[in-house]
Amino acid sequence: VVQHWGRSEMTKQWTIDLLVADLIARIEKKDLADRNGKLPSEKELMEHYQVSRYSLRQALSRLSKRGYIYQIQGRGSYVHDQLTQEQKAVQSDLGFTEDLAREGKLIQTVQATQRLVSYAEIDFSPSHQRFSDNQLFIEVERFRTLDDQPYLIEKSYYLADIVGQIPESAMYGSMFEYFAQEKGVTVSFIDKFIRCELLTAKQAAFFGMNAGSPSLVVRDDSYLREGDLMAFSKIFYDYRETTLFMHKKLQD
Repeated sequence: VVQHWGRSEMTKQWTIDLLVADLIARIEKKDLADRNGKLPSEKELMEHYQVSRYSLRQALSRLSKRGYIYQIQGRGSYVHDQLTQEQKAVQSDLGFTEDLAREGKLIQTVQATQRLVSYAEIDFSPSHQRFSDNQLFIEVERFRTLDDQPYLIEKSYYLADIVGQIPESAMYGSMFEYFAQEKGVTVSFIDKFIRCELLTAKQAAFFGMNAGSPSLVVRDDSYLREGDLMAFSKIFYDYRETTLFMHKKLQD
């Protein structure tokens, strides 16, 4: 890829800010990564821009935090191909989770079901990956309360050939903790998308609302360290009771 770039970059004095801006521009024009979404190696980028390893890694770290790329240890950096000008990533150095830490608050799963389904039977798909119609998933639906009040409804699809069987007890605790401790399968990063959707009659009944009422929905795509998709989910919240808190740490 780098062989096609102009030679003017080689004589330019690149600050980290300028380097970040140029890399973003090339990502958006789709002339930086190869057809698999992989960026040139650090060595190639350092030689092309004539910058130090420190400056390049600082720039790549900023791109990762802003959602333009993700990095896989031992394999390099890859472009998030679902990121478009209509989708802007919300980044936080602290991260955020649906089960926000609330001292003294109790989050419980009060109802959980699972079934084995094919890709042709699922209700929604991951953001930028497709499977054959006969690919098998474990569909898990959980209804959860916060201090005995309706809190969220979570519907997830786990790749059956990655997670295997899921015991009923695991559905009433932390699913990711179970996979890490019992299966040795650890999620490395999660893409999140926030939108509004309308509740079905069953979902609305749990929240004490009317069918067709709006719900704040968080879409999750969960990936392993190697960059393989493990699961994708929709988490429905009662918009009347939901506050999302995000903290962004700026550069000193």
